[in-house]
Amino acid sequence: MKKFILLLPVLLILFAGCAGKKDKKAATDEGLKESKEYQSKLFIDLPKGYNTPDGLAMAPNGDLILSVPNFNNQHLLEKGMIDKPSSPFMARIDENNSIEHWYDFKEADFHPETGKMGPMDAAFGPDGNLYVADMQVFHSRDHKSRLVRINVEDGKAVDMDVVVTGFIASNGVFWEDSTLFVTESVMASTEDSLASGVYAFTLEELSGDKPVELSPYQGEKFDNHLVVSFSSDNTMGFGADGVTFDDDGFLYTTVIEKGVIYKSTMDDNNKAVKTELFAENPNLKAPDGLIFDKERELFFVADFLNNAVHSIDKEGTVNTLQKNGDVTGANGGLDQPAEVILRGNQLIIVNMDMAWASEGLSVNTKVDGAYNLAVIELE
Repeated sequence: MKKFILLLPVLLILFAGCAGKKDKKAATDEGLKESKEYQSKLFIDLPKGYNTPDGLAMAPNGDLILSVPNFNNQHLLEKGMIDKPSSPFMARIDENNSIEHWYDFKEADFHPETGKMGPMDAAFGPDGNLYVADMQVFHSRDHKSRLVRINVEDGKAVDMDVVVTGFIASNGVFWEDSTLFVTESVMASTEDSLASGVYAFTLEELSGDKPVELSPYQGEKFDNHLVVSFSSDNTMGFGADGVTFDDDGFLYTTVIEKGVIYKSTMDDNNKAVKTELFAENPNLKAPDGLIFDKERELFFVADFLNNAVHSIDKEGTVNTLQKNGDVTGANGGLDQPAEVILRGNQLIIVNMDMAWASEGLSVNTKVDGAYNLAVIELE
């Protein structure tokens, strides 16, 4: 099967053009299949310049901080859908669902070699600052991805520091007490195999004068920050993705191209001493962003390739809340969902809509030009 990463340069040029208005409306009206118990609705239409949303973080005051890497820029330029690229940035969604720029990356923030920023998953640390995975893999596979910290004063983002270097594809982040867990979606790969994993860093390490420098993964030789590793077949080019903990201290990791979620037992040094399959289901095709709700004792996961969102109980039983066909998301449907977050009883879903990067693999077949978030109202 064609590889996700290897296809990127070709897909940017050759991906098939968007369908006409009639075809798009047919997909929107006929593709949406709503659950009997739940129905996703439109949460917010994103303004111009938000062409690729991804991570969502909950700020201490309840605001939502949205990562906007705008990876769709080149594809949209090639298709004549935009005249100029949109810079990556972080946005703020307040309690009234008003949205605005929260932090615009400065010239000094961009990677000194690639000249790019790729903000993905994000999480506020115990220090009140926002930690963001900066994924550079679309621009270089030579360990250019980073973990960065956006420093916050009185609720306002002021500047950025690089705190970890050496990732190939830093992706998901989650704070467990004073330790930050970060998924590395690509540690090493061959034509038919891929190694990925989860790294851990203490707040003390991340507060040092210099960034932590990861050493490259070499099978039995690896950096001591590595917590757990996974193997998959490289059909998509991405492995470990979403990461979270439950209220019993177990670590959970989605392996997106394998379509499964793993559960790891941790020791006192934040190393996995036992890792086992937690969830696998025919309806669970490509688990991406993952969260755990302590109140409901449920996990919620975005199914990136399947245009679906599922809940999972602590026994690993998968329940599909919403699954639909190839839609634009304009009517509340799921359009390549990448992340989920809970705000009260609202399960908010990020529609990434990045079809050029998953040709032949995803339900979503085109970047529509309409960008949005969806919501499911839970009981």
